[in-house]
Order: sequence, then structure tokens, then C-alpha cells
Amino acid sequence: ILDGHDYERQRDGGQMKYTRIYADSDGETRFEDVEVELAEGRVVPGGAPAQMSTPQPTTELFFSNYHSVFFNDFHPTPRKQWFVLLSGMWEFGASDGQVLRLEPGVAVLLDDMDSKGHTGWVIEPSTVMFVGLEE
Repeated sequence: ILDGHDYERQRDGGQMKYTRIYADSDGETRFEDVEVELAEGRVVPGGAPAQMSTPQPTTELFFSNYHSVFFNDFHPTPRKQWFVLLSGMWEFGASDGQVLRLEPGVAVLLDDMDSKGHTGWVIEPSTVMFVGLEE
């Protein structure tokens, strides 16, 4: 089992990492670690200095509460979107057999449209933020 909590939070020399679920040319889903370049900036003028990524245009944002344990069999994401686990615990499974365990604070890019999809397992009651991305 891959532990998304450990490497997603690593920040080293102006970079951070996240996991992307994507489809290969055969429609199999896989996990990929992606490094994001960060540059010095400020969220607001006069605000605290921060290391920031390039902004990503979004289409929608919504929150979802999952009150009970649930397993969702293989399904593709309906759109390219961020899955941000705010509380609870989840696991994602890829069609290549890998499993990714998620703890609060982990962001995963769901990018497996038109594929066999991924599994989702709500291990304990959870709150998730979904952020749709422009294509």
C-alpha cells in the first residue's frame, strides 16, 4: 500500500508532490507521483511570503460528507478534478493492483476519464473537497 500522507506533504527546495490517478494507453489506471514547482510569491499584497504554484483554472468546487464505510467498485472520474481529503480515511485502487491509502490533508488529482477507472473505499466517515479543473 502506498501511503499518500507521507510523500504528499514533503516539500523540498521549492517543490511539492502529489499523486495523480491516470489512464495509460491501454485504459489501465495507474498512480504517478508529480512534482510541482513552487516560486516565491504572496497570496495578497503585503501578505506573508509563501512558495506558490501556478494557479489552475477551476470549474466548480463542492464538499461531500461520507457518513459510513463504503466501497465503490471500478469507475472513472467524471471530470478532471482534485480530491482533497479533509477528514477521515480513504483508499483508492488502480486497475494495475496498486492501492493508495489517504489520510487528512492529502490531495489526489483524479485524471482517469475514459478508462477502467479506480476503486474508492471510505474506510471511516470522511469529508472531501472536490475541485473540478478546466480542460
